[in-house]
Amino acid sequence: MLNDGLSAANAEFCTLTGEEQEKILRLQQSILESVTHGDSYLDVIRQVCKLEEQLLPNSVGSVMLLDSSGELLNVLAAPSVPPEGISQLNGLRPGPGGGSCGNVIYTQQPQFVSNTFTDPRWCNLRHLAYNFNLCSCWSVPVYSRQRKVIGTFALSSFEHRSPSPFHLRLLEIGASIISIMLDRNRSQETLRLFEQVFEGAEEGIMITDANARILSVNKTFTKILGYTQDELRGNTPKVFSSGQHGADFYRAMWKQIKAKRHWRGEIWNRRKNGEIFPEWLSISAVYDQSEQLTHYIGIFSDISELKNAEEQIQYLSTHDILTGLPNQTAFKDRLQQAIALAANRPGKVAVLSLDLDNFKLLNDSLGLHAGDELLRRVATVLKSCIADTDSLCRIGSDEFLLALPGCNDTETISTVVDSIIEKVRQPIRIAEQTLSLSCSVGIAVYPDDGSHYDSLVMRASEARRKAKKDGGNGYRYCTEQLNSNSFEFLRLAHELRDAVSLKQFVLHFQPQIDLASGQLVGAEALVRWSHPRDGLVYPGRFIDIAEQTGLVAELGNWVLREACTQAAVWRTLGFGPIVTAVNVSALQLRRGDMVGIVENVLRQTGLPPHCLELELTESILIENVEQTLAQLNQLKQLGIKLAIDDFGTGYSSLAYLNKFNVDRLKIDRSFVGQIGNPANDAIIHAIVQMGHALGQRVIAEGVETAAMRAHLLDCHCDEAQGYLFAKPLPAAEFAKLLAGYRQEFDRQPGPA
Repeated sequence: MLNDGLSAANAEFCTLTGEEQEKILRLQQSILESVTHGDSYLDVIRQVCKLEEQLLPNSVGSVMLLDSSGELLNVLAAPSVPPEGISQLNGLRPGPGGGSCGNVIYTQQPQFVSNTFTDPRWCNLRHLAYNFNLCSCWSVPVYSRQRKVIGTFALSSFEHRSPSPFHLRLLEIGASIISIMLDRNRSQETLRLFEQVFEGAEEGIMITDANARILSVNKTFTKILGYTQDELRGNTPKVFSSGQHGADFYRAMWKQIKAKRHWRGEIWNRRKNGEIFPEWLSISAVYDQSEQLTHYIGIFSDISELKNAEEQIQYLSTHDILTGLPNQTAFKDRLQQAIALAANRPGKVAVLSLDLDNFKLLNDSLGLHAGDELLRRVATVLKSCIADTDSLCRIGSDEFLLALPGCNDTETISTVVDSIIEKVRQPIRIAEQTLSLSCSVGIAVYPDDGSHYDSLVMRASEARRKAKKDGGNGYRYCTEQLNSNSFEFLRLAHELRDAVSLKQFVLHFQPQIDLASGQLVGAEALVRWSHPRDGLVYPGRFIDIAEQTGLVAELGNWVLREACTQAAVWRTLGFGPIVTAVNVSALQLRRGDMVGIVENVLRQTGLPPHCLELELTESILIENVEQTLAQLNQLKQLGIKLAIDDFGTGYSSLAYLNKFNVDRLKIDRSFVGQIGNPANDAIIHAIVQMGHALGQRVIAEGVETAAMRAHLLDCHCDEAQGYLFAKPLPAAEFAKLLAGYRQEFDRQPGPA
């Protein structure tokens, strides 16, 4: 088959030069040798890419295949393409703007693009062309045996070029070989799969000839019946007869097999040791293309084992494997029964949504095994808190649901919940460590907060999230306001997705002032949503939604680009080295491509790295510490500045501050707003001293009065921002503010 494909690919050799023909023959010979040596199909396909790269210098070869849905292309082999390139190519959607490969699938025709920077077929992938200097790309279809296009083979060059007849022949031969290897692999996989199914099946399988003489049985068959292959080969299934069935039973069975070519039913058979047992047997008659009977295939299961499995399945279908608690399905059934009883009495049912505070941090610190043990212990504690008439389930991770029938007043419910919180708070010793836990609980009550399962659980979960947001280790009742907030969340989440794609955002900039000199030294970029109906929406209404929906990464990247662009404009206008601060979300860092994004933005905007500062929240610094540290070190190597935002409200420690090479600490506005409180003032003073000891500048946010400024100066705080100096301003107004500061600076006398 492989030789046939190669012969077809060489049919027009006469159009090539002798040297080109020789190169193609050597390529084919190398592939044939790999196939002969038994190399895997994937190794052969990679070799095709590498060999053709050698014949087309300054290029890379790649093979992409459609996924099972037939809608997206993913890389199968691209030995010379870096991992970041492969990750960006994966999930390519075919279409007129989907590059050479996407257009091959879209048009079902080869595509030869000599200039990816201008060709409209690359309009959706232009960033890939620029980022990886892919100047031209030639792609041809890869076919299945049924001549259906299943993928592409492409040669991408770092030069703008068009294919010669020799290059077209290379592409044709490469695609043919790849098609053959894929088809061959599918055939081999099918055979291997059949063998594995036969030998690995949990059912006993027997194959006989047309006279019902046994030809082969699988391992499960011999294990259940107790016979060996040699003992059975040549015998008939009569050797298993139990004597429990009369002649009429077998006549009816064979009559159905002859009429319908299949029979299925329960039958009693005998093992080699004489034991009689029930089995569920399926017999199929096999015919060839000329409708001649050739074989019978019998497949059976020991019903006694099946019944045990059914009991286990029934248990697993209604229980959580980890804790042994009823699962959500069983809980829903019991809650609905409790609601029905309460409706007839009448009465009330309290629904509690509970999860552990900071469980992810504990789980990451202790390890998964200890985390599982912790959940089992908590489940035991919760069971001890409830009555037999109450219901409890675990619905995932550290989240539990409880239903408390007969709790007809708030006082009763609160007493039970207080008891639960107190018992969860008792120290637990796990992995040679004593842990002190806390939990957050949300409460919804039938019929006040809902009349059915879904509404009660949803509102209890909303209340739990409110309790957690308020600091955890407590509980909250469901309210109508919480319910209204959920609909507001859904509305804003839907509109926010459109807003991100339509770029419905603007940046405002708040000046950062050197307290000692009074000079404007920086600006924090703050995003605003220019909502088509609600007007200017502040981030307090949409940033949390953007984080929960994953849109914050795309929005954050837009803010970074816009802020750097604006900072570069101010720089060209002669406003000096203003440092522009941009907030970075945890999701942006978790994606792992932050360094490349920043580097690309700086290169495109021309902003010097030292004029950009990224503000990180304290919580980011304890998530995936090693990965975060590696990214921050690379960002520092670029020359940008790093700051810790809202300092003092998270989990920072001296160890973290020492490990992460940041330039500035930003004192949270909650501390600045309480200046005048002795304990609070001491905290501010300590933060400033600690920052200076670590070689960091300290900036305070939320400075609104001259008294605040004076106190910060007394504490030797370096910088400040807040309404005392200016509120966040649109870019044009901020430019006027810059000009005013510049004029004031120019009027100041120089040194004597």
